[in-house]
Amino acid sequence: MSSPKVLSMSSRSPGSLSRMEQPTDTPTLYVCHGDDGGPKIHPCRRVQEALRAKDIAYEKVIAAHGSPIPFLRRGSRVALRDATGDDKLPALKLPDGTVITQSKAILAWVERQP
Repeated sequence: MSSPKVLSMSSRSPGSLSRMEQPTDTPTLYVCHGDDGGPKIHPCRRVQEALRAKDIAYEKVIAAHGSPIPFLRRGSRVALRDATGDDKLPALKLPDGTVITQSKAILAWVERQP
């Protein structure tokens, strides 16, 4: 499988998701800046490893930078909330528009895929 297409919300103005609103036949995974480089227990990394292990193609969006603690964050998560309905990461948006949040729920979805 080829590497996922990586997009970043940081270069967009808050709430600007024109690229994200285009229909796609692959899921979109929203992750933090830790991405694949974080510790093995990091939820964003674990979800990506599971998707790759199942050979599930996906687009990846680096949707946040800084701390997961709201008052320590850099920037806004308005665009993330607009895209997924939540400001939690990781989040997986399926081609039908369904959004799965929380790494355990995403991992369960991955496990159910053929």
